[in-house]
Amino acid sequence: MASAMMDALWRWSDNGKLPIVVDAASCTLGLVEEAARHLDEQRKALHQSLKLIDSVTWCRDLLPHLNIGRKLGRVVIHPTCSMNRLGISSQLSEIASSLAVETEVPIGDTCCGTAGDRGLLHPELVVSGTTDTKAVLDKDPADAYLSANRACEMGLLHATGRRYESFVFLLEELSRPEGPAET
Repeated sequence: MASAMMDALWRWSDNGKLPIVVDAASCTLGLVEEAARHLDEQRKALHQSLKLIDSVTWCRDLLPHLNIGRKLGRVVIHPTCSMNRLGISSQLSEIASSLAVETEVPIGDTCCGTAGDRGLLHPELVVSGTTDTKAVLDKDPADAYLSANRACEMGLLHATGRRYESFVFLLEELSRPEGPAET
């Protein structure tokens, strides 16, 4: 599968000329760190020449070019385990700070327990992993709950009752020009 994915990425990137933007941090981590371990030498060389970018990094780099028309009062962010491993959690915080007056990563919010599909099959893992987070959210609700991985967002919704979604949706909404587009 790693070889098939590498071949597809190579085609999609126009032989390494275009960057590949990945919209789930766990997938980015898998493509950046794990996939190369299963490639032959020729494909490893191609893999090294690809520019793989997580959507968090890509959007953070776009911030100076966007006009954020308004800000929410408070957002809560959930940096995923993969984001922590990739070293991009602070970039999600930076994006969130451009979207809200106040941002928070709840104390005790480390791993949500979703663990890929494990938390979907065993929701008690997520409930257990988010007990402290849920207590914070119940005490002080926010205007939005942001993350960067759909599986974690689904697990967090189930365990906390809060609608977590990709930061990309809020970024798009708040940077959208007001009024109808000119033709």
